[in-house]
Amino acid sequence: MRVIDVHTHTWTRDIISKKDIETRRIAAERLGVNPVLDSTIESLLDAMNKSGVDRAVVLPIDSGLHQKMPLSLTEKTDYHANEVADSPNVVTFVGIDPRRGKTGLKELERAVKEKGCRGWKMYPPNGFYPDDKEFDPFYELCVDLGIPILIHQGFAPRFKHVKYARPVYVDRVAADFPDLKIILAHVGFPWKDETLMIASKNPNVSVDVSGWQYASTVPMKIYQMVADAKIMRVFPNRMLFGSDYPLFEDTMPLKKWVEFFKGLQMPPEFTDQGYKQVREDEIEKVMWKNAARIVFGEKV
Repeated sequence: MRVIDVHTHTWTRDIISKKDIETRRIAAERLGVNPVLDSTIESLLDAMNKSGVDRAVVLPIDSGLHQKMPLSLTEKTDYHANEVADSPNVVTFVGIDPRRGKTGLKELERAVKEKGCRGWKMYPPNGFYPDDKEFDPFYELCVDLGIPILIHQGFAPRFKHVKYARPVYVDRVAADFPDLKIILAHVGFPWKDETLMIASKNPNVSVDVSGWQYASTVPMKIYQMVADAKIMRVFPNRMLFGSDYPLFEDTMPLKKWVEFFKGLQMPPEFTDQGYKQVREDEIEKVMWKNAARIVFGEKV
């Protein structure tokens, strides 16, 4: 079975802020592991090879209005576009804070048309609500460019603001721009039900499962999420595999996360209650077919 990971990250300590470095150290200390201060394209390719991941999407984050960054907006776009240029199985989105206004719109168009970026990564925890009408020109441009938006939802690291990442603040955007392809990251954890409701009522909204490795020690949480998504008709056609690599490697490495979702089966505790068992063809949609359709525009 093929695998497309729609949610990965690359960086080095030279291109992230001092606050981001501190954030990674705080998170690592909490887990009792070493902080990941470098996540290169080479390490991603190696992890993909070991895990059987055919394609991956790199998601840069624009934190330039939130903290002092070593690279400018255009330099960061070029950094990520250049790092994937020689890796045909890896593509990058562009990270832009929509509060940048006309400068951001110009960079979004340049990133897609000139640098080959395949979508837009939006990161509300930096301090904004996605349904601000001032951002509508960005949504209109994405429709014109035919690209999806992947929006961070739910939990956020130190020095970021979780309140901006509630899924309900995407609903107005999804409803007013029905041709806009939206992916809600992390199935909105901890607002899983809210996320599934937004996706259920808006057929242009999908979800990715990155970050759910946190529940690997209590897999019933993952089974419940999938079971609820199936009832809400979000699984299987609008659920995408993602890992958030490398952020959960100490919780559940990419290889094991791939194996877990490939072999996903509802336990008797669920089927005995009337939940439908998942089928292999449904898992195949999650693992690669939905991403091929939504991100890469392929007919599958």
